[in-house]
Amino acid sequence: MKTNPQIRQEALSLMKGNWGTAVCITLIASVISYVCSAIYYIPAIFVSYPLSVGIMMAYLHHVRGTQKLSIEAMFSAFNAKYYWKSVGLILLTSIYIFLWLLLFIVPGIIKGVAYTFAPYILADNPELTADEAIEQSMKMTDGHKMNLFLIGLGMFGLFLLSGILLFIPALWITPYYQAVIAKYYEEVKCNNETSCQ
Repeated sequence: MKTNPQIRQEALSLMKGNWGTAVCITLIASVISYVCSAIYYIPAIFVSYPLSVGIMMAYLHHVRGTQKLSIEAMFSAFNAKYYWKSVGLILLTSIYIFLWLLLFIVPGIIKGVAYTFAPYILADNPELTADEAIEQSMKMTDGHKMNLFLIGLGMFGLFLLSGILLFIPALWITPYYQAVIAKYYEEVKCNNETSCQ
């Protein structure tokens, strides 16, 4: 299993030549989510949630080299195969994390980290239910939660620093984070299997 610095470096290398598209994806997703939220919360769920999963799927395929990163790819969860499961997945993980946070902050953070791989698992196994993807994510992140937490903590620090520049750097930090997590998922998956996709 590769170390966090190795995974981050490989993810950064994979973004070369793709930053323009990545920034556009982040910008478009932000605008769509903002508009939906401004209109009414319910439409935001039905648009932003599958959009989030679609973006994760796009980065997963990009990291694997099976599909070029593109604006079209960010809408890949808007189909009969993934749409409702994407909505259910993000909704369930949000509810679960909120409930855990009501107990204590730390358990909520731990559970949030444990659910990290659920969208990628769903992307690889569309036959699974949202709950099954969450359960598999909890098993798959076992032994990797601290690494995932440290990656998230580092990115959170970068996001805070980007606030000095009106969060404009977040247009680059967000896709980098997406690539790192997708790469980490792929590393764990390959480490657990005899072959990789």
